[in-house]
Amino acid sequence: MKRITIFRPFVAVMVIMLLSCFSSHVLAQSGEDVRYEEYGNASVLKGAKDGTLTLVIKNKKDMERVFGPSGFIGPSRIIDFDREFVIAVVVPKNIAEATIEPVSLKRKGNKLVFSYTIDASKKAYNNNDRNFVALIVDRKELMKVDFQEVSSNGVALNDSKDVNALRKQVKYLTSENEELKKNVQGLLNRIQELEAERVYYINKLKEVQTENEQLKKIVRH
Repeated sequence: MKRITIFRPFVAVMVIMLLSCFSSHVLAQSGEDVRYEEYGNASVLKGAKDGTLTLVIKNKKDMERVFGPSGFIGPSRIIDFDREFVIAVVVPKNIAEATIEPVSLKRKGNKLVFSYTIDASKKAYNNNDRNFVALIVDRKELMKVDFQEVSSNGVALNDSKDVNALRKQVKYLTSENEELKKNVQGLLNRIQELEAERVYYINKLKEVQTENEQLKKIVRH
């Protein structure tokens, strides 16, 4: 009987967790799809504000505050801000090479919801620039946008504060890792110094032993 008593709460917790994940998934994926064109012919300016930037860009001037030429040779897509606007997310500087991908753009009530995923474990070629995702949307669409970071399978992350906390932890651990590398390098340097001292004293000992043998011979004679 005790086993059943313990098992039932465990099952209840698992069911609640599964329902929670399911509801989050529905939250992330529900709504009416909105058409967009992905824009990539640009690079993030070095002086752009740090952190995860979520942007609704309605004119060329605002676009040029964050983005500049990509440096790639080829035809450039010109954005007509009289008919279009841009929804963009830029990754933070500390994970500049992280892969960022659009998941969905949905119309929900009086706003659009842009869901995207950031994977810091995967690096995308970005020519040392910060990675970003930018969508060109018809200006007839709603311009009030909610940004929603989701996991790779489309499940909404519970709270942006949790995400920021995790990123801060990654940043801290990265810094700690660099400090440990320095300490290890210091130990390796010290080992090399000690080895050099050991070789020096061995050679010195040989010299003294040789000199001692010579003195013994002189004494015998």
